[in-house]
Amino acid sequence: MFDANFYAETLPDLVQAECLRQPEKTPVVKLRLGDGGELDVCHVAQLAERWLAVTFFRDAERCDDMDVCFLPYELVARVTVSLHPRQTRKLGFSIEETVKKTAAAVEPEVEHVG
Repeated sequence: MFDANFYAETLPDLVQAECLRQPEKTPVVKLRLGDGGELDVCHVAQLAERWLAVTFFRDAERCDDMDVCFLPYELVARVTVSLHPRQTRKLGFSIEETVKKTAAAVEPEVEHVG
């Protein structure tokens, strides 16, 4: 299972290494979900103990609208990192906007009673 540490450390490090290797290309990160869906991720917005929030492109060809998806870590079946020519893909995964917390820094969820 991919956990908070993977999204905070491993994924950004891998994307950065790929971008350094081919700086003329756009990084694209896709999450394949266990329910058959797929998200074209712009950045990881938030990490919690049992879930993450990602901002994803609604239409990968235009990259002009985004939504936020909250999902449990175990729903992600596969993470794909690829590089696309800039003429076919203007925007992709943003390392700068991705949460930089480690799994140890993620605070446990608290149930509020009120």
